[in-house]
Amino acid sequence: MHFTLRQHTQDFLMHCRQKGHTKGTLAAYKVSLDKFLTYADEAGVTRAEDVTRQLMRSYANHLSEVLSPGAAHARLRPVKTFFLWLEADEVLEKSPMRRVPMPKLPHKILPAIDAEQVQQLMDTARGTRHPLRDRAVLAVLFDTGVRVSELCGLQLEDVQTGGRLHIRNAKGGRGRIVPISRAGLRHLTRYINTERPETRLPEVFLANDETPLNRDSVKQMLERLCRSAGLPVFTPHTFRRGFAVNYLRNSGDVFSLQRILGHTTLEMTNRYAVLQDEDLKDVHRRASPMSALKR
Repeated sequence: MHFTLRQHTQDFLMHCRQKGHTKGTLAAYKVSLDKFLTYADEAGVTRAEDVTRQLMRSYANHLSEVLSPGAAHARLRPVKTFFLWLEADEVLEKSPMRRVPMPKLPHKILPAIDAEQVQQLMDTARGTRHPLRDRAVLAVLFDTGVRVSELCGLQLEDVQTGGRLHIRNAKGGRGRIVPISRAGLRHLTRYINTERPETRLPEVFLANDETPLNRDSVKQMLERLCRSAGLPVFTPHTFRRGFAVNYLRNSGDVFSLQRILGHTTLEMTNRYAVLQDEDLKDVHRRASPMSALKR
């Protein structure tokens, strides 16, 4: 009995759900696979075994014609992952996506908040309704590089002695331990001990005694602080990139950065840790082998 291509995609999505992929990731995968299935149906292809490299090249070219490079790459990436899964599951001997070039992405340096801007926001937060909470949120985001979902899911028992945070609801269901500096921990414990409402809620960051902070409330808080400080509006992800860049600027290595950020590959870490030309110049000045030679 041969399963249809559509049945295989349903099995793949179930596999991703069991692996702990987020709702957003699952939704993006489903959209990409549905679009591909429509293209394959129009080409008369309904079985995975009948998908050829020529069909996949044609589909990749089609996406590049109708979408921007970034959108085409995002649309094709889940399809590539799907066929690699079929190969690993021995449904196919070899993925038809092998040697099919992905749309080339334009190289650009994404915005990352710096220490001076964070200090401006910390100063501005002194005048909010929840100054200790807001300053603690800023400190944890910039000091640890956690995702906003991880920040909101942080529980009291996850704040461990020795300057460590237990991230339990990480992306992909993978928990990890993230270090936090003494300064960051000081802001966090000051909020917990002084300003946090007394409640049975386990989450660290609360909107009130009945409601934890969520993604939207954190984003809105950052937007208010940025506008009050006269800064561009920074998202939580801008803090994550800011942490990565500053970690490397301060002599951190990319391998430990990968573990802290919770990435499965260095390729993903490198997307966050893009240094400016001046940063590379400073790193080279410190690490150049010529500096050890006699003048």
